[in-house]
Amino acid sequence: MKKEDVLEKFVREHAEAFDTFEVPGEAWAVVEKKIFKTAPYKKRQIVFYAKRIAAAVLIFASAWMLNDYRDSKRQNARVGETISREMPAELKELADAEAFYTSQVKIREDELLAYAQDYPEIIEDLKEEFNAMDLHRNELKNDLAESSADEKVIEAIIRIYRIKLEILDQIVTELKKSDSEGSGNDFQETIL
Repeated sequence: MKKEDVLEKFVREHAEAFDTFEVPGEAWAVVEKKIFKTAPYKKRQIVFYAKRIAAAVLIFASAWMLNDYRDSKRQNARVGETISREMPAELKELADAEAFYTSQVKIREDELLAYAQDYPEIIEDLKEEFNAMDLHRNELKNDLAESSADEKVIEAIIRIYRIKLEILDQIVTELKKSDSEGSGNDFQETIL
């Protein structure tokens, strides 16, 4: 402990002598140059490798996603082929009919929405009626699965789609007629 006491004593006794020295103005610039001299090179080197790693990761991720997309597409095609091979002809016809009628119903519903903006109660009633029809159609589909493609069940399912189309066609026709005549009250009386 004596050595520390001696050092402390020396610093206290000569403190004024230490304060008299001034640091030259360019001394700090020289120190900075020596300290940071290698830093820009290291930064460039890190950026260079980081860019290479990012490119490699991007290429790998892209290849992975492309491969995954192709595999899922192939698998979906295989499943579709298997289903279509195993599916009886009646069910294939039902699937085609459903696709056709679903698209036609959607077109008519969009057309109806364009004309029936002033009659929201009709839209709500129609949605309720169509929901009930959809429930009935789903019950028929369950029966279809149990009855192994019974033609009467298939015809009943298609009939539901046709009824929807007829209802939509009738409403759209009446709306067009009432718009051309200019009176909305006639439409409500006609439908009700």
